Amino acid sequence: MKAEVETLREVVDGMNKAAKIALGEESAGGGLFGIGSKKPSTSELSKQVQELYIKGGNAYNAYVFAANDGLPLQLNKLPFL
Repeated sequence: MKAEVETLREVVDGMNKAAKIALGEESAGGGLFGIGSKKPSTSELSKQVQELYIKGGNAYNAYVFAANDGLPLQLNKLPFL
């Protein structure tokens, strides 16, 4: 379960970074002092966020599966995505 939590944290960090780059609050990185780097296009950022969304959804489902495993019938199970 710790691996799934770590994956979810990485996904959230990646989505936050992509959002900040899209809004212009953060640079995409690059060479010395950020010179020489090009800003990723909106479609590239969108594709990156979609991949992160899928990765996060799969990690959440794995976490829920592990959490629900072995629960007694009288307890409500966590829903899957």
